Amino acid sequence: MPGMLDQWGCPVTAGADEVASIEAVVAGYVTMAPGMERHFGALEAGGPMARSVLAMMLTQSHRPQYMEKAQELCAKAKLDAEADYASGLHSRERGHLEAAAAWCAGRIDDAIDAFGEVLADHPTDLLAIRSRYLLAFGRGRISDMLDTVCAARPAWQDQLPLSSFLDGMESFALEEQGEYRRAEVLGRQGVERNETDLWAIHAVAHVLEMERRRPEGESWLDGRTSVLESAGGFAGHIWWHQALVLLDMGQLDKVLNLYDRRVYPNHSTEGLDLSNAVSLLTRLEIAGADVGDRWQGLIEPVQVRHGQYSHPFNDTHYVLAMAKAGEIDASRAHLEGMRNWAARGRQLEHPDTASGVLDEVGTAVAQGLIEYGARRGADAVAALAPVQDRIWMLGGSNAQRGLYSQVLADARRMVGSGNGHPGSD
Repeated sequence: MPGMLDQWGCPVTAGADEVASIEAVVAGYVTMAPGMERHFGALEAGGPMARSVLAMMLTQSHRPQYMEKAQELCAKAKLDAEADYASGLHSRERGHLEAAAAWCAGRIDDAIDAFGEVLADHPTDLLAIRSRYLLAFGRGRISDMLDTVCAARPAWQDQLPLSSFLDGMESFALEEQGEYRRAEVLGRQGVERNETDLWAIHAVAHVLEMERRRPEGESWLDGRTSVLESAGGFAGHIWWHQALVLLDMGQLDKVLNLYDRRVYPNHSTEGLDLSNAVSLLTRLEIAGADVGDRWQGLIEPVQVRHGQYSHPFNDTHYVLAMAKAGEIDASRAHLEGMRNWAARGRQLEHPDTASGVLDEVGTAVAQGLIEYGARRGADAVAALAPVQDRIWMLGGSNAQRGLYSQVLADARRMVGSGNGHPGSD
């Protein structure tokens, strides 16, 4: 099989059409634009690199059927690499195979290391940059997010496709480290270079939110309505940020309207959409809003997520949704699945990352959220307080993890007001 260089100057052992499909998916992955799924068929029919890329994309769904498919693709890619491509596959591609296999097996730290080795030789490998960056984010390893981008930057030239997107990536990592001034400058620069860069828009929104610059935060996102309306699913998360700004301003009716129209309009089963919805409804109730029957609208979408417990951050939101909807038995069943996942991981020679996170903090947080949803404030505090300094392990941003702090504070308020009575199982 002949080899060629992709548009970022990285070697690929494939023909032109297959490389074009890989490039399209990588571009969609970085820009978060809709439509990259139309290239998945070509990747599945391709060689080891193409199958590895597809496996990485499917793994991020955290859905059983897609996770199984991803593992099958990794196995097939490995077999091909050892047979048909044995003499021709580039070391860069073998690095991606190793990273994809670790990722699909849930060994996130191993995948981060494997992508790091790829980048040591190929710093313009945008797939490796984006993957290592997001995996580090999910692990709460913010310094590694920043290092991933900063170490690669010297090798990049402006003429390389999507080079401006490094600005938004660096901006968000800086924001999560509390370096708001540098983060804002880079984020605004990224948007100036490409107004459709959702990650850069998002990074600046974070800065304005963390600094409580509410009017600026509102106008920053109001000015990007046309971009967000034509964007993919990540736009819903950016609207979630707008909702937080309005919530801080006490505009509860506007927040409810935004929830219905933008944040969670269509009963999505995607993990980010659900965590946005659960978080926003909880914050609305804490602020004193009547959310009506909106919790009931989350029951069926959340039930779809049962059976796969490889994303502890989202799983804690799912149990809260079920408890808030009055489905306490269902929430406890999901928690039991999380506990079983953690126990299974302890038996493995190479445990997956989620198992360890569930053991360390995830199941305790889930237990506390169930008790909170059932309005047993004392039990919620008893579960959440001992692990509050480890909640960063769940991943997510500072703004997202703010939900846990608000819940703990509200549970303590329940106890103080005499409404948070201990329960029993």
